[in-house]
Amino acid sequence: MSALAAATHDPPQGRIGPNAVLQLSAVLLELDGELTRHRIFRRAGLAHHLGNPPEGMVEEESVAALYTALDAELGEDAALSRIGAAGLGTAIYLLEHRIPAVLRLALPEIPQGFAAALLTRAIQRHGWTFLGSGSLTVTRGRPLTLRIALAPALVPVAPLIGEFYRACFEGLFQALVSPRARARHRPTQPGCRDIELSW
Repeated sequence: MSALAAATHDPPQGRIGPNAVLQLSAVLLELDGELTRHRIFRRAGLAHHLGNPPEGMVEEESVAALYTALDAELGEDAALSRIGAAGLGTAIYLLEHRIPAVLRLALPEIPQGFAAALLTRAIQRHGWTFLGSGSLTVTRGRPLTLRIALAPALVPVAPLIGEFYRACFEGLFQALVSPRARARHRPTQPGCRDIELSW
């Protein structure tokens, strides 16, 4: 197996796209209600985002604080469930708003290996939007492995951020490569999560 080049970062480093917050906010409102959502955001010091949702990149530390508060309030199993739903919501948002219609139509019609390679390159090119000060290395194969060296601020919430990435990538691969695509994540080197994708 050959490793592709690690993703490069565009400024601003240390920030992550707002879907890490927006999608979780929507999931909490739907599944747990306004009071629970407000309690979690207040505990994270982010209650202002409920009335004024972020439109641009957010600080890594804010995402870490929100995911820490989620785990503290709901417990690990429920937190992972909510984060997974938020990751899938992010995939749906990307498919609807960030991926051109021509690619949404074309990728599922070409050989799956080629579609997976094209999608993976796109993920690498846009890595700065979800990695913050972390990095991404891709290793070709079946399964395809996305190794994410987490931003330092996100290491304490590694299982949750790993689930966010897993669910997002699985949603994208199911829509654009194969409906049978599945992803799993696991810790590897210190501060890293491997997302393994098969189809």
